[in-house]
Amino acid sequence: MAGIIDKKAESLFRFFMSKTYGETIEGLWPDLYVPTAIYAQPDGISLLPSIVQLFGSRVLFITSTVDFNQYNHLFMSISRSLQSNNIPFIVYDEFPESNTDYIDSAVYFARKTHCNLIIGLGGIDSINAAKTVALLTPNYLFAHELFSYPHLYEPIPFISIPTHPLFGFEITPCTIISDIHDGIKKAFFHNYIFPKAIIIDPELSVGVEEDTIAKYTLGTLAIATESVISKNINNITNTLSLRTIDLVFKNLHVALQESDNETAKLNLLMASLMAGIAFSSAQLSVSLAISLALASLTQIDIASYMSVMLPHIMEYNLTSAPGKYVQMSKVMDEDVRDITVIEAAIKAVEGVRKLALDVDIPQRLSQFDVNKTIFSKVAEITLSYPFIQNAPRVLNRDEVETILIAAY
Repeated sequence: MAGIIDKKAESLFRFFMSKTYGETIEGLWPDLYVPTAIYAQPDGISLLPSIVQLFGSRVLFITSTVDFNQYNHLFMSISRSLQSNNIPFIVYDEFPESNTDYIDSAVYFARKTHCNLIIGLGGIDSINAAKTVALLTPNYLFAHELFSYPHLYEPIPFISIPTHPLFGFEITPCTIISDIHDGIKKAFFHNYIFPKAIIIDPELSVGVEEDTIAKYTLGTLAIATESVISKNINNITNTLSLRTIDLVFKNLHVALQESDNETAKLNLLMASLMAGIAFSSAQLSVSLAISLALASLTQIDIASYMSVMLPHIMEYNLTSAPGKYVQMSKVMDEDVRDITVIEAAIKAVEGVRKLALDVDIPQRLSQFDVNKTIFSKVAEITLSYPFIQNAPRVLNRDEVETILIAAY
């Protein structure tokens, strides 16, 4: 059974890669492709009116209900800025969660308003919803029909404005939405999902809870560490991933301890951005796949699961890519002199565990009151995600369950 699932997942992976990147020669995909203008600086949000005028004239902001309430002060400031520049806009915040039903309602609203630019502002649900609405507005499909990979027309332009690290999803050409027909969180990849522009501004993180920054930054670390060991890694994405790890280890403590330290916050946002760029090419995250599966069957958010699963997945893959782990150990400033390669590789796992403990991240799934009876279903869902196929060690259902039990 596991072998059959693996073959289906591999077939899906090849299919979505061809849909995402296109092929002129079979199996030919770029080492890196990022068609996004990136504005990363303090007070970057002040550039928004000028950036908007590059891509559209009628703006629809997409944000979750939670994010609109939390970042209402940002919307007030942005609205004054846009109004002073005579840029019409509307805010759509009727998203209790990012599922196919709510997406379809937002798309209907976007078409009625004749908007020609979508802006996503907030956390992971807001950004994913905005990506999907921008994609579907000119394509007369229901959201759940995306997962059959239909022919698509180009979306209306989309601008991404994250308020905290999003483990790369502020830029990567992937959107995650929950399908109301089966409750499963599903991932859709396509080059059309790349934002036209992204604004990275540390001032937007003011007021974001420390727990949110910590767990999403650990999620960023998960994406980066797995990109390093991906079979699809190249020199560019390897450099980006290692730099991501470096920035996380050097800045997470500072950002949590010094709430007004804009440099540390900007570095964490940049780490998330680079992890997303690397993931777009490396196409590997077992931690994300397992976390999406767990989040589909429980009420816990994806980032919380990613931060818990990270060291266990690193342990699982350690012996299959020890040299890569040594690279990570060095970036973490671990002393790897006069020890074996395996001992040096283990230090990377220990470094991640120590960081998670230092920032008070839960260490076990049992801390979330997860019932082990769902592990078989979690494993089944995990293997349906195409971005596990570049792992250095092949996964089947039994092995996914073994990782889950170890994390429990």
